[in-house]
Amino acid sequence: MTIKNSLMTSGACLAALLLTTGPAFAQETAAPTDQGAGAEDTVVVVTGLRKSFQSATDIKRKSAQIVDSIVAEDIGKLPDTNIAETLQRIPGVQIARNTRGEGNAYVVHGLKQVMTTLNGRLLFTNANRSATLLDFSADILSGVDVYKTATADQIEGGLGGLINIHAARPFDFKGLRASATVAANYSAIHDEVTPRLSGIVSNRWQTAHGEFGALLGFQYEQIDSGGYQTGTNAYVNRNDLYDLNGDGHVNSANGADIIQIPTNAKAQYERGERRRGALYSSMQWRPNDDLTLYTDLLWTYSGGHSSTKVLTVKYAAADGAVAGPITLKPGTNIVDTATFTNPIVQVQQGFSDNPYNNYNAAFGGKYHHDHLTVGAELSFQRSAGPFYSRSIVLQGRAPKATIGLSGDQPDINLTGFDATSTANFAYASYSDLGQRTNGKETVAKIDVRYDFDTGPLTAVLGGLYYSDHDANNNVYSVSFSPANSGLRVPLSAVTELTPDDLFDGKNSSLNQWVTVKRDILAKMRDTRILVGVSPNDQAYPLNNAYNYNEKITGAYLEAMFAFDTLPVPIDGNIGVRQVHTDGVNHVYQVAMATTPNAVKGSDGKYYTAVTGGKPYDNLLPSLNVRARFTDDLFLRLAYSKAISRPEFGNLSPALVLNNTGTGSGGNPALEPVKADQYDASLEYYFGGSNMLALSLFQKNVTGFIQKFAVTEEINGTSYQISRPRNAGTGDIKGYEVSYQQFFDFLPGYWSGLGVQANYTYVDSALSVLGQSYTAAAEQLSKNSYNLTGIYEKGPVSMHLSYNWRDKYIQTTSGDSFNRPLMVAPLESLDFSATYKLNERMSIKFDAVNLTKAYQHQYYGPSPLATVTNASGDYSAPLLPTLANQLDHSFEIGFHYAY
Repeated sequence: MTIKNSLMTSGACLAALLLTTGPAFAQETAAPTDQGAGAEDTVVVVTGLRKSFQSATDIKRKSAQIVDSIVAEDIGKLPDTNIAETLQRIPGVQIARNTRGEGNAYVVHGLKQVMTTLNGRLLFTNANRSATLLDFSADILSGVDVYKTATADQIEGGLGGLINIHAARPFDFKGLRASATVAANYSAIHDEVTPRLSGIVSNRWQTAHGEFGALLGFQYEQIDSGGYQTGTNAYVNRNDLYDLNGDGHVNSANGADIIQIPTNAKAQYERGERRRGALYSSMQWRPNDDLTLYTDLLWTYSGGHSSTKVLTVKYAAADGAVAGPITLKPGTNIVDTATFTNPIVQVQQGFSDNPYNNYNAAFGGKYHHDHLTVGAELSFQRSAGPFYSRSIVLQGRAPKATIGLSGDQPDINLTGFDATSTANFAYASYSDLGQRTNGKETVAKIDVRYDFDTGPLTAVLGGLYYSDHDANNNVYSVSFSPANSGLRVPLSAVTELTPDDLFDGKNSSLNQWVTVKRDILAKMRDTRILVGVSPNDQAYPLNNAYNYNEKITGAYLEAMFAFDTLPVPIDGNIGVRQVHTDGVNHVYQVAMATTPNAVKGSDGKYYTAVTGGKPYDNLLPSLNVRARFTDDLFLRLAYSKAISRPEFGNLSPALVLNNTGTGSGGNPALEPVKADQYDASLEYYFGGSNMLALSLFQKNVTGFIQKFAVTEEINGTSYQISRPRNAGTGDIKGYEVSYQQFFDFLPGYWSGLGVQANYTYVDSALSVLGQSYTAAAEQLSKNSYNLTGIYEKGPVSMHLSYNWRDKYIQTTSGDSFNRPLMVAPLESLDFSATYKLNERMSIKFDAVNLTKAYQHQYYGPSPLATVTNASGDYSAPLLPTLANQLDHSFEIGFHYAY
């Protein structure tokens, strides 16, 4: 704990230093610019949080679209190390967190269909259409733009918007620039300190063959985090537990005693250890004033381990548990507390590995002469990595267990049972899962622009686009139950205890239990030998795989205009993008050995190849108009059509038929989800970096993909086939309010104060197939806001940020009663402080999740229910199913810039 205390003490000392020395160093530091005469599109901000905010405001002000940005304070110095965490501070963007509290998913304007690009090129992870931004470090990046309206020259595929990540190039700077960061991060739950290292160096030279520039960056980071939770599985009907009708009998025959209860309850401790690395290189060559050539190379690695220790109490009818006293929630048949005799108690140690690499390479150039600009680029990307998961389950029986479901956190109480003793458990089962995913893409594009000296037509743009994308996925999943009563060695030799301080006393009856040692499962071969199964790799069944190829050709034409002589000057752009998509999915179905063209897989089974796909065309118009009432007051109006293509796995033509007259499969005939998008934004800029904006938006969406069953005839026989289908429609609308100001008019050191705030309201109503009601979009909070207090004066820079998002639906139909799985409101309070030691060196302290926030999930009643709770928001009662303590962390580091 010495390292922990040292880190915390250092952070406290730095914060105190900033607070006490701020007035003494209250002279304003000049904000030098570093934009050379040869600088191109990207603006790299090199000094200060305040300059960062001003630069982001300038991007928004000058943009031809509605956009919000975050710009690095310095080269290699974005506000957060995780891009997803950075995005949550942008209005209209909401993020979700994994069980350890890390930001790992996001929605823009209520939709999770968001495109991610790097310097305008599509960015994806493995066999997905978009990138997992959790695994991309922010240290080597210079900024992030979130485009909320579309133009014809931007790549299509996002309904919510487009997130473009900037990586710098050498011509973005005057000459030699370098930076380095060394930091230590402490995870409070994991109780570990881990390093973060990064560096960037860039320079440019005049030679006999023109100007040459080179930039090289690297990053390495260890992220250790933890989390703990209590939870249940979905609620089900039971008619063998309780005398509901009061006739003196528990009658399972006529259904008169049906009550609702989860079939098990659990406590879990999770520990994650992730390693991220990156190498980035960019080279530019300008042989003359008209031509610039470039090469961008990026390699990123994300890998690590996740360990879960789970204790589960099982009391389903098949588990042999006997029900004791049961109480119900008032006026319902839903269990509030229940006691069981002789329930099963299982402890599971799970371990997973998920290493993968991303490779990006781009070669291009830009020719500019007089009014003509021509750009061309050829790029390649590959993302691949396996996922392995394995677990060992031990099992025993407790004399008695009580499950409490009355609060916001499920509670487990074991009576007469020591969960820390191996004597109470025996080996029960082993499971093993593996997945191999791969995505690769080749893209060629050309863009042409011609500028005019006089309006109203100011420029014409056009371009061609071609991509060839492959996505591959294969999975195996096996499980084994022991033929004997134990493992190859005594349990006492291979087990360990969880930490003894979990749940902050909120589940005091169960704070520690025994599991198989984490380090044993870390070695796959040793684990298999321990449980008595073959140590060799498992076979991947061919029918679990898909191999998808998609070719996209596109062309666009766009005109930029300006009517400066009107009483209210107007400018903007109008364009259209035409895209043709041709996708083919190759899969295998289980067959007989005698089936024509059958092939034998590595698992010994026979399969036949099946191919499916459907080409389609989309015409995507866009219009962006800006009315300039004054030099500082704008009104923007925008309209566009957008599409989001189906996920590759949903396009599989494979079909599995059961002898019950049912079946399931993918749907190669799926079409993109489509939206008509309307946006308006009123923006007022004052005092350099100050801004006030109000934005309104509406999206009318058709073709939402939902999975449901319909009758299909297969070889003359009728089956109920469940497939993903284009069926849903809906509307999403809302508004954003953004405010940013530095209080320069205040006297003395008070003039270093500033504030950044935004609020977003989103209302959604999406049809639910086969139902008469509508539901809100998944992962969308109706209300969310960010509030950041800023102080920057002299060498002192601090900001305290509070983020809050309303409850939201995780899954529309979360259980067999058609109740939505809800996530309760979630908050995050973060603090950052920087002290500039000299012109080149600074020290920084960061604290994340200071409130030690919990993430709660519950089942809200069916939208068809008639009873409402006191707040009137949802039908009563709300059923707790998960309470997850999110990790909180502290980091202190040094940053050097030259």
